[in-house]
Amino acid sequence: MENAADSIILSVKDVSISFPGVKALDKVSIECRRGSVHGIVGENGAGKSTLMKILSGVYTKDAGTIVFDGQTIEHTTPVQALKRGLSIIYQEFNLVNTLTVGENIFLGRFSEMKGMRNIHKKARELLDSIGSTISTYKLVGELSAAEKQMVEITKALSFNSKLIIMDEPSSSLTADELKRLFSIIGDLRRKGVTVIYISHKLDEIFELCDIVTIIRDGKVIDTRPIGDLDRNEMIAKMIGREIENEYPARPHCAGETLMEVKTIRTRKLKDISFELKKGEILGFVGLVGAGRTEIIRAIYGADKAKELKIHLNGRPSNIKKPAQAIREGLSLVPEDRKLQGLVLPFSVQANITMACLKRITKFGFVNASREKDICDRQIKNLAVKTPSANTKAVKLSGGNQQKCIMGRWFEINPDILILDEPTRGIDVGTKYEIYVLIKEIAERGGSVIMISSELPEVLAMSNRVLAICEGRITGVFNPESDSAHDIMSAAIG
Repeated sequence: MENAADSIILSVKDVSISFPGVKALDKVSIECRRGSVHGIVGENGAGKSTLMKILSGVYTKDAGTIVFDGQTIEHTTPVQALKRGLSIIYQEFNLVNTLTVGENIFLGRFSEMKGMRNIHKKARELLDSIGSTISTYKLVGELSAAEKQMVEITKALSFNSKLIIMDEPSSSLTADELKRLFSIIGDLRRKGVTVIYISHKLDEIFELCDIVTIIRDGKVIDTRPIGDLDRNEMIAKMIGREIENEYPARPHCAGETLMEVKTIRTRKLKDISFELKKGEILGFVGLVGAGRTEIIRAIYGADKAKELKIHLNGRPSNIKKPAQAIREGLSLVPEDRKLQGLVLPFSVQANITMACLKRITKFGFVNASREKDICDRQIKNLAVKTPSANTKAVKLSGGNQQKCIMGRWFEINPDILILDEPTRGIDVGTKYEIYVLIKEIAERGGSVIMISSELPEVLAMSNRVLAICEGRITGVFNPESDSAHDIMSAAIG
């Protein structure tokens, strides 16, 4: 019979680490049991990803002990961690798009696999073991987000991993893809593989996990069996205060028509037309690939359209590129913050203030004092966790990077704010703060278009909801009176 010590695959005791200006982890202690799914939750910047990077050898701890599979780990590298059986799947995939699936799974181990035929044969066996039908010869750059997730899991299994860390694994998955991921995690658990599951989506934590650890400000606040916590208690422990409701009251201040989209036609979109009213929050609902993002990119001038007719304030608009859209009073928080939303090598301050430089520049010189005031205001408004305004954006957690983009557009108070997955990777406390800011924009007479894969978010915040399926608008709904079932039925066709 297995004793208590043998049942522990990972023991973290009093681990601490500091970076310039911030103590990221302060005497963190966690134990993970073999064959369990251990959830880790906390606000952005709480220290979750920092701890995972220590475990996987990206960072070196300042103090504390780590014992993995009975072996004390003092110093390690990512390669050594993999060889010991500890793998991590990051929120942003660590794959090479120009190589095949098989080559990615065994990247760096070609010689020991003794030929490309063996690589694809073994990769096929591993993919079959998790029920994936992806061709091992397909280029990774041609895969969907869900398929890339399967390749990452398969790569972890190729190292005979005993513990797999999944950092926000569901952020780009549809409902059906999420079910498949849950099924794979269930199979891993039955095979004795331990999974550490990090997510801001509390429904997933309650459905998947056996035990959960709550981290706040670099410290472990609590570790409990999932059955011993309810949702409100978990949220309160994460953010250090009670939240009575996860969403603020819906604004009811829609007025006259601000934007009329008469038609959008592209290779994917078919005769899209709708109205957006002043003071309205308009939600877009649809499956990944339905055309939601394509609609707003065409409106914003980021993508070319075969036919595009838009009226703003009753006048025809001829937006051809994003710079024109900004001048017309439109702002866009894009779906992919790293590729489309941020200049990662630039500072937090530069990323937040870049949209309003014109108003603080005179004779070609930026007013440094006003620029700092703007940055400090948005850091405070959105509780951006950063050592300083001069920290490079690439150094921030994903959620804090998203806050920088939000702060950039909140500062200029646009007439129309377009939000594409605005709270992806953002903790529940900050989500509420963002919802309040969105509501304030509507109450000031601005308009918001919100695209989100989280249906409860769209239904709770929107005045009207458009269902989009295969490049068409398939229904217009009132979320206060129409059922979620009817809305999703229209969205899936």
